[in-house]
Amino acid sequence: MKSKVLRKFESKLEDMNDQLCYFLFSDIEVNNIFSGLEPDASGSFTTEVYPENDFSERLHIKIEALPAFRTKAFHTLVSMSVIASVEYLLSYIEEIEELRANITPSVHDDIKDEKPEEQLNLKLSHWLGKAPESALIKTMAYLRLRRNHIAHVREEMSDGYRSLIKNDSNHLNTYWAKQPTKLNGFDFSKKTYDEFEVNDVFALINLSRVCMREIDYLMLSTISEESIASYELPSFLANKKLNGLTVEVKSRKFAAFLQHQYGQKMGCADALLRAHLENA
Repeated sequence: MKSKVLRKFESKLEDMNDQLCYFLFSDIEVNNIFSGLEPDASGSFTTEVYPENDFSERLHIKIEALPAFRTKAFHTLVSMSVIASVEYLLSYIEEIEELRANITPSVHDDIKDEKPEEQLNLKLSHWLGKAPESALIKTMAYLRLRRNHIAHVREEMSDGYRSLIKNDSNHLNTYWAKQPTKLNGFDFSKKTYDEFEVNDVFALINLSRVCMREIDYLMLSTISEESIASYELPSFLANKKLNGLTVEVKSRKFAAFLQHQYGQKMGCADALLRAHLENA
C-alpha cells in the first residue's frame, strides 16, 4: 500500500532525477565542444568565440575559464537539488502526519519537536508500540543537517552535524550497505557538505526517496483499511457524476478509487459503502 502523499512527492523526486540526468548528459556534450576548440581560441572571450549565443556577452569570460565555470555550475545545481530533495522529504513528513491525524485521530498527534525526524520518531514509537529503525531517523537527521549547511551558507560544521558524523556515520554506512538501495559507495563520514561527486547527488536523492517509502510503510501499518476507506468515502460520494448510479456501480467505482489512491484493493469497500448508503 502507498499513500497519495507519497505518490505526490515520489513523482517530484523522479522528475528531479530525470532533470539531473539531462544536465549531466548535456554537460558531457558541452565539455566535448570545449575540448574541441582550436588552440588559437585561447585568450579569446566568449563573445568572440560564440558571437551568436545570447548569453556570451553576459558571461563574458575568457575561454580557458569555462572549465572552472562548468565545475562550479555542477556544484551549484547539485546543491540546489539536494536542498529541494530534502525539502520534499520534510514536507512529506508533515503531510503524512497530517493525513494520519485526519484518518485516525490520536492523543499523540500533538507531539512537537523542533527536529522533524525526532517528532516523527516519537509519534511512530507510540503508534507502532516500538521505536522505528534508528538508522532511518539518523539518515533523515543527516539529510536535514546537510541541507541546512548548504542553504544557510555555513562555513563551519555545526555541533549537531559534526556529532552525527562522528558518532553515527559508521552505523549508517553499515546499515545502508546491507540494504538493496543503490548508493554507489556514498560515505556518511565525509566532512565536505557542499562539494559532490556525481554519484553523491543521486545517492542523496535516493535516500530521501527511500526514507519516504519506509515512513509510508510504517505509517500505513498503523491505520486499518476500514479507517482509510471511511475517511475517503465522503469525498468519493461528493462526486456529482455518481448521482443516479446503482449501488453496485458505486461500489465498484469506490473500490477502484481506493485502489488508485493507495495501490491496493480494500476488501471492506463494498460493505462500508452499502452500510453508509443504507444509513444515509
